[in-house]
Amino acid sequence: MMDGVLKPGRYINGEWNAARKEWDYALLKVALCFPDIYEIGMSHLGMKIIYGILNNEKDVLCERVFTPWNDMEQKLRAMGEPLVSLENRKPLREFDIIGFSLQYEMGYVDVLNMLDLGNVPLRSKDRGDSDPIVIAGGPCAFNPEPMADFIDAFVIGEAEDAILEIAEMVKSLKFKVIDKRGDILKGLSKIEGVYVPAFRPNPPAFSVKKRIIKDLNNAYFPTSPVVPHIQIVHDRIVIEIMRGCPHQCRFCQACRIFYPLRLRSVDKILEIAEGAIKNTGYDEISLLSLSTGDYPHMEELSNKMEERFKDKGIKVSFPSLRVKSFDSHKGKVVMKRAGLTFAPEAGSERLRHTLNKKITNEEIVNQSALALRSGWRKVKLYFMIGLPGETDEDLAAIIDLASRIKNVSLSISPFIPKPHSGFESEGMLGLEELERKKEYLRSRLRAMGSRRYIKVDYHDARMSRVEAVLSRGDSKLGDAIYLAWKKGARLQSWKDYFDYNVWDRCFEECGIQPGDYLKKADKRDALPWSFIEA
Repeated sequence: MMDGVLKPGRYINGEWNAARKEWDYALLKVALCFPDIYEIGMSHLGMKIIYGILNNEKDVLCERVFTPWNDMEQKLRAMGEPLVSLENRKPLREFDIIGFSLQYEMGYVDVLNMLDLGNVPLRSKDRGDSDPIVIAGGPCAFNPEPMADFIDAFVIGEAEDAILEIAEMVKSLKFKVIDKRGDILKGLSKIEGVYVPAFRPNPPAFSVKKRIIKDLNNAYFPTSPVVPHIQIVHDRIVIEIMRGCPHQCRFCQACRIFYPLRLRSVDKILEIAEGAIKNTGYDEISLLSLSTGDYPHMEELSNKMEERFKDKGIKVSFPSLRVKSFDSHKGKVVMKRAGLTFAPEAGSERLRHTLNKKITNEEIVNQSALALRSGWRKVKLYFMIGLPGETDEDLAAIIDLASRIKNVSLSISPFIPKPHSGFESEGMLGLEELERKKEYLRSRLRAMGSRRYIKVDYHDARMSRVEAVLSRGDSKLGDAIYLAWKKGARLQSWKDYFDYNVWDRCFEECGIQPGDYLKKADKRDALPWSFIEA
């Protein structure tokens, strides 16, 4: 079966700390699905949390399923074999619940592909009592409408706050003889934070309020995560030290959907770290949040981690930091010093101010220099182009700013007005104008001559355009997503597989005008996601 498969380790069980439960003894069976490959899904913290919560229940079995790479999909289809879970190697259709984590809109076609490979009817209306209940959560669920044809129920907000209620509901009705499926969906629709498209009344009287964990410090957190056989993207211990963000940048969707700000205590973080090190053997810890450097007890946490782990050779790394939150104490020997990332988002202070991003160019330059002096080998800066009110002078400011920093690389992406962000009613620029802006930046780099050592990575504007349509769309997009899958769209978040022409044809064949979803909206207009209370 594995002959000719690039990475067989993606498809075998037996990893350290993987759940080992008897299939026949479980009252409720849940397939936890991630619509991307193993290395991506196994790096996702939310998957680890839900996996741990469910498998801690004696009568619940939870197993993992990931999108197969093209080589494995071809083998499965050629041999007539279904997509199976890692732990007990059971097809998706044999589970009671199939749960998808929707982290990125470009993975929507992979949701359909996984269902099809698992012999599960793609559309909710075609499923019967013998079929699993298909549930989805994650950031993309905050606009559920594009996937409403395919998902039976969406969890809006933090799933760990609702998952056991959902499990109890399904268990209580699992053996119902008449209209089992209908009664389960009705029951789910009554759980706070759960949206069941089949029972949606007419707005504006209808709304769904997100679920949140109120006490993060005492919330479940896995200290025995599964240790993969193969290297994954984030192959280390990941500890969430804070949820939410103290800032309200207007372009940011995450600060709204993860609101309010909640903290874990230093003692709890150290307790989790010690348990995870003991149970996994990892020698690196990543401290995770939307804005890790804004954790108010970072000095204390840094000192105690240094004291506790320096003799064990444990490294501590940080994700993207706000410029103002970086300080030299993060350069201690216990800290990993490969690369440090800041996200100015805009090149000029003027434009940054309109984003509510209150940092100056001098702060960016000075803190970058401090990072390099403190032992970090390079600095990476994230920017967006196509922001509301942006001019060519703002673009030039990106290159001018970068030229003042040594060992710097830039990541530049088109602005997408995401649902529930402060800019949700703004429009997105067309491809021609985005390409013009990208070429303008390139010309500025060429003009610098010998200073062209600045490395720049441009995100594909065509992929951003499709992402924007899928993130801002309504239920009409279901037909286009289905057609794209039928035409062979797979793994569309991967550059080598993304096919803009397929999406363009599918939108046209389904009578969808992308511009209708990308234009600036009147603030009085109801947006497709308006019924979701973030």
